[in-house]
Amino acid sequence: MDDNVKIKEESKEIKNEKQEKEKVETKKSQQVEKTTTQKVVKKAKTATKSKTKSVTKKKSTKAKSETGELSVESQFEMYEKSMMDVKTGNIIEGTIIRVDSSEVLVDIGFKSEGIIPISEFDKPEEVKKDDKVWVYIIRKENRQGRPHLSKRRADEKRYWDELEKCYKENKVISGKIKIRVKGGMTVDLNGIDAFLPGSQISNKVLPTFDHFVGKEYEFKILTFDRAEENVVVSHKVVVEEEISQQQKDLLENLKVGNEVEGIVKNLLDYGAFVDLGGMDGLLHISDMSWGHLNHPSEFLKIGDKVKVKVLLFDSKNRKIGLGLKQLVPHPWQNIEIKFPEGSKVEGVITNLTKYGAFIELEKGVEGLIHVSEMSWTKQISHPNQILKVGDKVKGIVLNVDKSEHKISIGLKQIEANPWLTIDVKYPVGSKITGKIQNITNFGAFIEITDGIDGLIHISDISWTKRIVHPRDVLKQNEKVTAVVLSIDKVMQRIALGIKQLEPDPWENVEKDFQVNTEHNVEIKKIIMKGVIVKANNTIEGFIPASHLGIPGLVDIEYAFESGEIIPVKVIEVDKENRRLIFSVKTYFFGRKEKEVNDFVTARLEKIKAKRKEAKEKKQIAKTQKDIIEADKVESKEKKKESKTDEPKVKEKKKTKKKEEKVEKEDSEK
Repeated sequence: MDDNVKIKEESKEIKNEKQEKEKVETKKSQQVEKTTTQKVVKKAKTATKSKTKSVTKKKSTKAKSETGELSVESQFEMYEKSMMDVKTGNIIEGTIIRVDSSEVLVDIGFKSEGIIPISEFDKPEEVKKDDKVWVYIIRKENRQGRPHLSKRRADEKRYWDELEKCYKENKVISGKIKIRVKGGMTVDLNGIDAFLPGSQISNKVLPTFDHFVGKEYEFKILTFDRAEENVVVSHKVVVEEEISQQQKDLLENLKVGNEVEGIVKNLLDYGAFVDLGGMDGLLHISDMSWGHLNHPSEFLKIGDKVKVKVLLFDSKNRKIGLGLKQLVPHPWQNIEIKFPEGSKVEGVITNLTKYGAFIELEKGVEGLIHVSEMSWTKQISHPNQILKVGDKVKGIVLNVDKSEHKISIGLKQIEANPWLTIDVKYPVGSKITGKIQNITNFGAFIEITDGIDGLIHISDISWTKRIVHPRDVLKQNEKVTAVVLSIDKVMQRIALGIKQLEPDPWENVEKDFQVNTEHNVEIKKIIMKGVIVKANNTIEGFIPASHLGIPGLVDIEYAFESGEIIPVKVIEVDKENRRLIFSVKTYFFGRKEKEVNDFVTARLEKIKAKRKEAKEKKQIAKTQKDIIEADKVESKEKKKESKTDEPKVKEKKKTKKKEEKVEKEDSEK
């Protein structure tokens, strides 16, 4: 820090000495010039007197003026004037009369020409004869009698004069930023270095100033000290004054409904801020386009030049609302002419919802394809099954509601409805073969043709079997043959049947199984309410629990077994509802007591044995469980004991080792 101060002081002293020397030299030069001028003037006066002795002054002046030549007095006045301009420290305009490789000869109206080094010219290659040039007179005459001139010092003095004028008149001056220095930047103002503080570079807070280097800007002079050659400038002041003026002009001319131009300054989720020249206006996302936008960046980018309409202007709070879509006509204005009902249209899918897909027909015009209008044949629960955002699709206009801004579009209407001719291709009674696409608890769906399925209801799978679920007899992707039972074009339903491929065995059930006839049947399945039996190879019957012939029977599975043959009597035949009811109890009614007792006793003994067996199994299971639990408890206790006795065991081992060592030593002795 001390070194810097010292250097500054030394440079200041050198500068002061230089200035003092220049003042002394200037003073001497002025005195010499004064003496020389006096001598020249005296000689000129003497010459004039001798020339005008023969002719009077009046006639001589008149004669010279008539011939167009200057009088001697005029010439003397001009000479005197030029001699007065040619003074040390003056800046005068001269004419280049010769250009060499190293120097330029300049006529300044003095008795001899001055020489300037060509290196003082910014563009030496462009210097030519008869060019005008401003020069600074360092000394009126050097040892060779020529004036000592400098273009560079003339330029510098003129630039300083110009800077001083700009400072006093508070004018703007252009300059180029040279380099970055501590605390700011150095600016070149026509060869004069000025300091631009960091706080005066911009009206915004910037992370770095490097991008300013090498560029030209306008400045205002804040501090001017010619003696110290200290100039401080500001670009911030110029910017702020421009913004202030722009704001003033904008406020005077801004009105709702006016169209103005601006530059997109910033983008946010809800809109864009547009710089109108000193003030920012908000262009809301809803006022950018008649169409749907998810984000302003889809429509604009920072730096874009846009023309907007003023929708709101609050001069008090300086709030400006802008619109872009308002510059073009509303797209729904002639919508019924653009998209009449029944016309074919094309557009891009913009959004998918659970009830349909939105299709953009043009900017600001969207239609809805409802899920019900997407396919004639497929059951579509969500549009993403056949469509995705960005798809280009064709459709038919079904309805136009101009007031509500709604257009209904049909996708399936592009193709013919296959249900209109389905009965021709697959008439009722015909057989079809297809793959099972889906199985539900009420039936199975078979693919008849592309996109059209038929339903085999659970009741149409078998004439005789009691089917609890279709999966018991059918499998997914299995190929089956079925008969077309009915076609409903309106509801788009086709009923199929498998059992219809064979005759109905229940057709002759009343003849084969008359009421009160006796039969031997095989138990097929035992259920809670009774027993299902095989009446013959195709028909099944049912024996209720109360008709199994065992009083107070609870555990049916203990008394009877699947595959067992038992005697029964038919007590009910219902052909329409396909019910065939048997009874063991009725069979034994009126039979010999011994036969009845033998049947009942055998069943009761069976029940008793099964119950005993079940009890034993239960007891064994319980015992095994108790043993397992006891083992677990024992293992836990052992673990606890082992942890407690561990120190004792270790001590015993140590003692044993010591005893063994002593015994070994004794035996060796």
